[in-house]
Amino acid sequence: MDQLEQIKQAALKDLENLRDLATHELARVQHLGRGSKLSEFLRSLKDMTEDDRRKIGAAANDLRKEIEEKFTQAREKFSDATHSVRDWIDVTMPSRRPQRGHLHPLTIAQNTINNIFSAMGFRIIEGPEIETEFNNFDALNIPADHPARDMQDTFWLKKDERRRTKDEWPLLLRAHTSPMQIRFMQVHQPPFRIIVPGRVYRNEATDATHEFQFRQTEGLVVDRKGALGAPTLANLKGVLEYFFRQYFADPNVAVRFNASYFPFVEPGVEVLICGSKGKFAGKWIEVAGAGMVHQKVFEKVGYAHGEMQGFAFGMALERLVMLKHHIDDIRLFNESDLRFLKQFS
Repeated sequence: MDQLEQIKQAALKDLENLRDLATHELARVQHLGRGSKLSEFLRSLKDMTEDDRRKIGAAANDLRKEIEEKFTQAREKFSDATHSVRDWIDVTMPSRRPQRGHLHPLTIAQNTINNIFSAMGFRIIEGPEIETEFNNFDALNIPADHPARDMQDTFWLKKDERRRTKDEWPLLLRAHTSPMQIRFMQVHQPPFRIIVPGRVYRNEATDATHEFQFRQTEGLVVDRKGALGAPTLANLKGVLEYFFRQYFADPNVAVRFNASYFPFVEPGVEVLICGSKGKFAGKWIEVAGAGMVHQKVFEKVGYAHGEMQGFAFGMALERLVMLKHHIDDIRLFNESDLRFLKQFS
């Protein structure tokens, strides 16, 4: 038993003097290896009596377990310290680049659109998302019995939310960006060119091609009738053709007008494009609505009948991005899925 105590004290002393993993390994082999005093002592148990072997053998095995645990604890301490030092002071290691954020694909697309129209002399105007019934419907020549006014299509605000007085119009979430045409013309005189980007809201079901909230870009060009360079349908087609060729980076994009009806334009047209690449390569796809501004709209903002002439157009931002990047589900833009969003970084 005295010999076991001497072996224990020698091991503990060396454990106190350990400096690093290298000295730790040397001491561990010295005190626990096959040539250590403890191993030699365990091999000598066979020469003892059965009683001594039972009593001293148990004590020797307990001592071996104790020394092994202390060396294991010491090794973990040195490993943690080594990793900590390496993490902080090893200047040869490559630096860790922080993950950077990036713009949403719709924001990237809107910035591109703004730049294209700005180069053509358009001003970028923004307006409120909560609108009056007058600006959203009446001033745009949408009559009171038009189905778009039904609850199925429009998000109306409750009376207590809109704080109505007898002189106020009912409020709603705008169904298109066209109300900003009204607001702008009420305080500006032609000539002018503007685009109006922003969110709009429709009370409809969500699926792969429809959302109750989406983004539009509205365009409006107005000048006095008979003025040099007064806007025409030919000008409208030229503006849109230039825009689509720039946005899709395809000089072969062609634009076609199909007759259509919108209350705030006369004549009204559907805008179709056909290009040489992408989802619309070799086929016509509808991408916008447009036309010459209706004279009743000019009258609603205070312009004299027949005095002004202009064209307007509107397109959904998500549809343009889906066509450009071959995206099949509009809901991806609002799901915050990093696997999708990182593709546009």
